[in-house]
Formats: sequence, C-alpha cells, structure tokens
Amino acid sequence: MNILKKFALAGAGAAIAALGVTYAPAAAQQGGYYIYEYTYYSDASKTEQVGFEFQHCDRPADSYGTTTPYYDRARVGFCQYGGGGGEY
Repeated sequence: MNILKKFALAGAGAAIAALGVTYAPAAAQQGGYYIYEYTYYSDASKTEQVGFEFQHCDRPADSYGTTTPYYDRARVGFCQYGGGGGEY
C-alpha cells in the first residue's frame, strides 16, 4: 500500500477522533456501538507498523497490510442502532 495513503488515512482518523470524542458519552446513551481504528505492529515493541484498519458504521472496515496480536486501538466514532448515527 502506498505509504502516503496510509498516513493520510491515519491523519484523517485522528482529526475525526479529536473532533468527536467530546460527544461520545451523550451518544452512547442513545443505544449503539463505538467504532475504532487499529494500528498493527510487527511485535510487542510496537516500533514497526505493518497494518491499519478503520471501522465504519455503514460498510465493512478498510484494512491495509497485516493484522497481528500487537496493536493500538483508538475510538473514532459511534453508530446508533437503527440508523441516524454516524462516524465522528
């Protein structure tokens, strides 16, 4: 995968998370689920990124690279059951 595309996706996810985390607790009370982005690493030292995944409400997650047991997870959105929700 093009490294620039990966960093652009990561930057967009971080910006979305920064804007929306403030509203997460109120949204959670309305019934739904959180969505996350995952950054996967080659080993427990988490120095070499090997994969990335960004979840969505309305479609399957976008995944790039390799998934491993070594990852960081960041909450980036909330989806309401029955629609009406959305990503941050």
